[in-house]
Amino acid sequence: MTRFVRRIFEEADIEVPDSFVDNIDQVFETEVSCEIVDRAVADAEAIAALDDLDIHPSDRTRLSDIFDPDNGGTVGIIDIATGIRRLRGEPRRSDIICVDMMVRSLQGSVAEVKELLIDNFKRQKGE
Repeated sequence: MTRFVRRIFEEADIEVPDSFVDNIDQVFETEVSCEIVDRAVADAEAIAALDDLDIHPSDRTRLSDIFDPDNGGTVGIIDIATGIRRLRGEPRRSDIICVDMMVRSLQGSVAEVKELLIDNFKRQKGE
């Protein structure tokens, strides 16, 4: 993981700390653009690090999208570390079930918001 994060720091022209552990606050507060992640992923050293981390090659080209779920254009180093940890190895059934349950929960929340908006709109129209 350290090799990959170092490569991202280097690609972003951010001073690479001698020890990530001794500078953990700085490391986790650091954000980089998705472009930086995309460029770093194309680097031979980063590819070797991702190989060692058992990140599937088809996921590598999409890492910036995976790590930036809000499409804000930046990715925090903490999100990269967490994302890499979760991407390692083969997907498990529990991964799929977890996502399915989250989607179902979101659907329920969206339905509630929709009803509130409809009720609010009707009240404003005087119905």
